[in-house]
Amino acid sequence: VFFYGGNTGYAQDMTNIMRLARNLKSLEEAHFLIIGQGDEFNLILDLKLKWDLFNVTIMPSIPQNEFSRVLATIDVGLFSLSSQHSTHNVTGKLLGYMLESKPILGSVNIGNDLFETINTSGAGLAFVNGDDDLLADAAIKMTLDNNLRTTMGLRARNLLLSEFSVESAVDSILI
Repeated sequence: VFFYGGNTGYAQDMTNIMRLARNLKSLEEAHFLIIGQGDEFNLILDLKLKWDLFNVTIMPSIPQNEFSRVLATIDVGLFSLSSQHSTHNVTGKLLGYMLESKPILGSVNIGNDLFETINTSGAGLAFVNGDDDLLADAAIKMTLDNNLRTTMGLRARNLLLSEFSVESAVDSILI
C-alpha cells in the first residue's frame, strides 16, 4: 500500500500521484491510499474515474489518532511537490513516515534539498517531478521487494533520529 496523507492541493501536484497510480495499474500488488483534503481533492476523484483507477482509494481527512493507525499499517509513504516550487520545502508528512520506519517515495522540484537527503540516506527514493518513468520503476521495485522496503524504512527512521530529532537540533545549535 502506497500512502499519501495530508493536503491535496496545488503545491503537492496531486496529478503526479495519480499518474503514478495509472502507471502501476497493471501491478496487482500495488494499491494507493490517499487521505486528505485540499484544492485538488475533486481533481483526484475525477482522475480516478476518468483513468479507471481501481487501484486507488481516496478518503477525506480523518482524526489524528486514526491517521496514526493508518501510518502504522502502510508499506510506503508518498509525497509530491509541485515542479513549480522555486524554494526548498520539507513536507511534514515525511516525519510521520520516518517515525513509523516507512520507506519514502516521492517527487520534488528541481534543486530541492529533499532529493539528496532521501536518496543519499537510503531512506527511500526521490525524483524530480515529471520523471514519471523513473518514479514508476522505483515504485515497482518497492512493491516487489519487501527487503528493500524494510531496509529503506529502517534508514528512514535513522534519518529522523540523526537529522530531525530534538537532539540533532540542539547539537546543530550548540555547534
